[in-house]
Amino acid sequence: MVDTRFYNKREYILFDEICTLLGVPLPDKCFSKREISGIARLDNATSADITFFHNAKYAAELSKTQAFACVVSKKNAHLVPEGTIPLIVPEPYLALAVLLKEFYSIKGKRGEAYLSPKANISKLAVVEDGCYISDYVTIADGVIVKKGTFIGANVTILDGVEIGENSHIEPNVTIGFAVIGKNAYIKTGARIGQQGFGFHIGKAGITDVLQVGKVIIGDDVQIGANCTIDRGSMGDTIIGSHSRIDNLVHVAHNVEIGDYCVIAAQTGIAGSTKIGNQCFLGGQVGIAGHLVIGDKVTIAAQSGAMRDIESGGKVAGSPAVNILNWHRQNVTLKKLIEHNNQTKMRGFFEKLKFIFKK
Repeated sequence: MVDTRFYNKREYILFDEICTLLGVPLPDKCFSKREISGIARLDNATSADITFFHNAKYAAELSKTQAFACVVSKKNAHLVPEGTIPLIVPEPYLALAVLLKEFYSIKGKRGEAYLSPKANISKLAVVEDGCYISDYVTIADGVIVKKGTFIGANVTILDGVEIGENSHIEPNVTIGFAVIGKNAYIKTGARIGQQGFGFHIGKAGITDVLQVGKVIIGDDVQIGANCTIDRGSMGDTIIGSHSRIDNLVHVAHNVEIGDYCVIAAQTGIAGSTKIGNQCFLGGQVGIAGHLVIGDKVTIAAQSGAMRDIESGGKVAGSPAVNILNWHRQNVTLKKLIEHNNQTKMRGFFEKLKFIFKK
């Protein structure tokens, strides 16, 4: 069950309202004013709850659920047990997202206008109406914070940064040398706009090279907790609109990431690499510098991309290769190992025979 110490919860939503939200017909008019008290997992839902099913691994739990209704795809509707109403939708997980926003919200002062007396805001900064500025926030000269933005405690925003309207910055974030679009969601501990890893190695030793670019983040972008996004060296580091970056991701200087990209945790992208639109990078992916990754590319978890990847490519392994070839390599390697083991065993038994003959 959702812990209401951390979340606000509506008391109930009428069943016909839920059907309207999901765009499904009301199964029976007699259920129209049925009160639904919440959303629950398959295994702990009651007759007052709605549950959802989108992963075949949980078919056993679905067969035992006590939920009043279950959000489910058409192909899985036959798995819903008697006594539970199937609500058939094209994308159950998307429907879950819609319902969660209706039932729950995060506790706090979001959506209110407030300026903490403990915040340190430059007189040369512009904070528009409707913003919530928490304790110990530092906002430097020339910063523009657009209307409706929430900034959590201990956030530091350096000179000249611009943050778009209705953005949400969680506590302990540092932002510099950046222009951020509207509806950004930047999670705890992220570091944006710092000097990247750039230096010259020569006879005089190691000489740091000042990086004079910035970070540009599009609209409706989420940046995960403890991510680091370096500013550009001469150009800019760019994160496209509607992209989602998981926790602990590093984006180096001059990297360009397209729109609608999804990048999972612990991925590292080296400098000056360009990534197209609608790309998916699994967890712990490493991408070398100065590469060009096309549109709609998928890179499997723990892969190492060492060369350019054409649009539509699906790669895996380190160094990353076409994912079908990677599977073939694994099968071949497995067979070689099995053959080698069998050969060793045959040799072992031949030696035993020789010993016993003596």
